[in-house]
Amino acid sequence: MKLIYIALLSVSIIYGGEVKSSPSFQGFLGVVNTPNAQIVADGDFGLLFANQVDNLSSSSSSNFRDNKVQESYFLNMGVLPYLDMSFRYTYLADTKIDKQYLSDRSLSFKYQIPFISNDTFKVALGIQDISGTGFFNTKYIVSSYEIDKFRASFGYAYTDEVVVLDGFFGSVEYQPSNWLQFGVEYDSKEYNGVVKANHSFNIYNQQVDLGIMAKSSIDHKDIYMGVYANFPFNDKSLPLHLTKKDIDRADLDSLPISNISSKIVDDTLLFEYENSIYNGSEIDTLGLVLGSLVSNEKSKNIIVTVKKANISQYRVKINSKDYRAFLSSGVYKPDLMVFDYDFDKANIEINKSDIFRPLVTLSPNFIFVDGSEYGHLDYTLAMGIDLSMRIANGTIISTRYNLPISMSDIFKDGGIFDYRNRNKTTPDIDQALLSQFFQTNISDISAPWINLVQVGLFDNELSGISWESAISSLSGRHQFMLKLSYLKDNIYESIDRYSNSDIRSQKLVSYKYYFDEYNSNIKLTAGEFLYGDKGAKLTLQRYFSDIDVEFDIAQTTHPLRGDNTLAKLSISIPFGTKRRYHFDYVDLQFGDIKYERRKTIKLTEDTLNYAQPHHLKEINNNYTLENYFLDSGRSHPSYIEQNHNRLRNIFLEF
Repeated sequence: MKLIYIALLSVSIIYGGEVKSSPSFQGFLGVVNTPNAQIVADGDFGLLFANQVDNLSSSSSSNFRDNKVQESYFLNMGVLPYLDMSFRYTYLADTKIDKQYLSDRSLSFKYQIPFISNDTFKVALGIQDISGTGFFNTKYIVSSYEIDKFRASFGYAYTDEVVVLDGFFGSVEYQPSNWLQFGVEYDSKEYNGVVKANHSFNIYNQQVDLGIMAKSSIDHKDIYMGVYANFPFNDKSLPLHLTKKDIDRADLDSLPISNISSKIVDDTLLFEYENSIYNGSEIDTLGLVLGSLVSNEKSKNIIVTVKKANISQYRVKINSKDYRAFLSSGVYKPDLMVFDYDFDKANIEINKSDIFRPLVTLSPNFIFVDGSEYGHLDYTLAMGIDLSMRIANGTIISTRYNLPISMSDIFKDGGIFDYRNRNKTTPDIDQALLSQFFQTNISDISAPWINLVQVGLFDNELSGISWESAISSLSGRHQFMLKLSYLKDNIYESIDRYSNSDIRSQKLVSYKYYFDEYNSNIKLTAGEFLYGDKGAKLTLQRYFSDIDVEFDIAQTTHPLRGDNTLAKLSISIPFGTKRRYHFDYVDLQFGDIKYERRKTIKLTEDTLNYAQPHHLKEINNNYTLENYFLDSGRSHPSYIEQNHNRLRNIFLEF
């Protein structure tokens, strides 16, 4: 049998084409326990579950796996070109003695070397299980060669632990059809074989790749299974073809925008509006408005002012003829849109005012705890029902009702995890805020400077006042932000094991830079976070269409919890449709599903590898500067120009 595995490892050198890349039982792209040199594509995401019992013995002995059950959960993503990342949670137990053997959270990276890679030959470096228990820790280099329907991979791994990858390894993958794949490997301990099947389909405009895989080995003949789902979230849409007829059919009156005012001065149309079509997605509404305005051909030039809470955000100038040419051809010229912040009011009565009009926003609240010392997998799911209303320029009142839907028993019992969701096991109003936005003008400087003051109940039994101030460059690439908050926490004694005070003080300053090429921000934040930890964090924030992904690495210190190095992943995904529903007396929209996974990075053997749920916490609600006025960092010229295809595509799709 070993000769068959070795023969298949060698045959690809003679034969070997384009082979799909799928996850291994270790999360990274590969076969079973060995990687290949492929990486998760930039902007792609994957979920994986596998029940393989890893060989954590010092040899290829099969006895280690006897009476063991293992569950491994992975979140894989392409975070940058040539770099992917994998979060892993593994639970291993002995069924015979009913004892937990392993509960591990880990972080892995793989980097494909661009300057020595081509269509058929690729090389990658990887590190597995950073800061985890060390059971799966290894460092490796791997090369892959593709020809026809085969891929051969060879590499070397090094570790101080007893993991699979330690020494030379190799694999062969064979794909006879688009949906079926076979693989064999030597993982430096054992010879394994795997069969993988996959199917791709679309849900609305989102592609989904579902797969299933089964593996066995020579030394341990039990069959283990894995299932995975991959989602290419990156916005790779190409310009749509538009005809003159498509452009001319646009009707501005049909757009459900609000706070409209307009007038014509000489050959220029001055137009102001506020988005009430989509939840977020300010760029899409801008595309509809610009396309509809130029289709009417009433003015040579058009100046559009975009507003939020009836306060001006930015102004864009276009030439009608040039913009129509862009809609027809898809060719974007750098000077097509000119942005500034010199707001000249139209000085006429506002049409379709949204003042005193209620808005209901539905947003799921999901908390997930994996591998704690109290349980294997624990969760709570609730629906946040937010009711808000604008009562003056820049003034919004809001309240949120928390409706629990489902939770695991340990959350129901209360006590242990109460600090994670602030005792939200029963329906209750957990937020009531007055939010006041106002702009500040600087003489001789045409730069956007926006401020926010919030007063009221920020969370369950957490009340006080907060001030945020942000000033940006004209392009939007540079932004400075200051956050100061003072809050009273009435239930700190029962939920906060990380502080000796009932006062919550937030004092943070940050600088953010937008990278046009990667559609992403890099942000440095320093100061005192909400629950007393002080330090700095570096954030990489990437936009994949309407999905927002953030990865934080931070170093903080706390008077009771000492020094901590932390990593945090945050994902925000639209919940349901982006469209807002208009009824006679109220509007309805859906918010985002937000998921966080944080981890304390283990620097020494004495460091506990526990996730600290209150570290790096900042005030966060639907009406902060970042979330509301700045559209999660998207409302600035550089982002709009980088994503100009959306302006054009949404115009046809509406």
